[in-house]
Amino acid sequence: MSTEAMQFVYMTCRAGAEGALKREVARSGAAWRPAFSRPGFVTFKLPAAQMLDPRQLAERHWTFAHAHGISLGRLTGSQLTNLARQVWELEGVRPLLGKTAPVDMHVWQRTPSHAEDELAEIAGGPLCLEIEAAIRAAAPEACAQLRKQPTDHRWATPRNTIVLDIVVIQPGEWCVGWHWAVTVPQRWPGGAIPVRVPPHAVSRAYAKIEEAIQWGSLPLAPGDECVEIGCAPGGATQALLDRGLFVTGIDPADVDPILLEHPRFRHLQKRGRDVRRHEFLGVRWLAADMNIPPEATLDEVETIVTHPGVTIRGMVLTLKLSDWALAERLPEFVARVRHWGYRDVRVRQLVSGGQEVCVVALRRKALRRLGRARSRGRKAKLDTRHERRDDSHPAPPTPHF
Repeated sequence: MSTEAMQFVYMTCRAGAEGALKREVARSGAAWRPAFSRPGFVTFKLPAAQMLDPRQLAERHWTFAHAHGISLGRLTGSQLTNLARQVWELEGVRPLLGKTAPVDMHVWQRTPSHAEDELAEIAGGPLCLEIEAAIRAAAPEACAQLRKQPTDHRWATPRNTIVLDIVVIQPGEWCVGWHWAVTVPQRWPGGAIPVRVPPHAVSRAYAKIEEAIQWGSLPLAPGDECVEIGCAPGGATQALLDRGLFVTGIDPADVDPILLEHPRFRHLQKRGRDVRRHEFLGVRWLAADMNIPPEATLDEVETIVTHPGVTIRGMVLTLKLSDWALAERLPEFVARVRHWGYRDVRVRQLVSGGQEVCVVALRRKALRRLGRARSRGRKAKLDTRHERRDDSHPAPPTPHF
């Protein structure tokens, strides 16, 4: 079948997850055929009869895809200005220059390796900023909105708008595409929700829990009680404390001394299964991140959330995938969480995570709308927060402290 009768869809993912992503896509539809791929970047082709409307594609979700959209072609070359000009000359780009012209542009790099340090440079690094500036400078008059040069501070793309995508496969090779921005990750380049890790963070778990909260639109509120199982050394706990929560950390290992000084934190230095269930009465949120198999994590959590009198509103669970074959069992794991009474369960491999997936579960879907409203209210604080601000405020009373 000729390429003219086909639709190409690109996806970016964590390097190493390509096989899991391809198998996931294959399960979602037999018509999807793998095409060009590199570590952290894969494309699929669909026959004309199976082509998806861009809005339909935006509503599709794959656990291991950080970002996805319609591919318009690849460009190669050594001259930045020439490549930038060629973007606007692509046949697939021209139809976008009319009334439905893109209102934003996302430029990001595929993840080239497994190194966590490089994940922060997926978007916003010097190379991406240079490429974006060149493409915007070459934009035609019909795209006046895109001629505005990027600034140091990027805002989220407005919902339900068209975004022109540039995936930097390598410095002289780009994939050009576009997508509708619908979900939270789709509003940021490469699906990388920006998370600022403050200087006082003791581990990168701070970034993981923050990304999970923003992606899941969790309605956390100051004063809520949260339990974190597997809290050491305490990065995720710090993020929760910085949001004003009371946190009980459960872990037989030591936590960083800075946490032990915090008035809204207490450490139960034991395993989760050894904690009396009355400790979970009145707790609204539960987080678990343990270096054990997924089934063991779910076993431990199940004994808590199904205990009489315990009413956990929502959870953030990290399921370690020591073997990629475990990805095949994700539908089984999700079904198990739903069986506990959680109606809204979502799974995603976080940009800031490793060989694992994050499960966000809520008792009711309506809670997610509340989370979005609270997130909008916190926007100014998140944009300007560089240091902890909770130390100067007295801690309100709580049943467990």
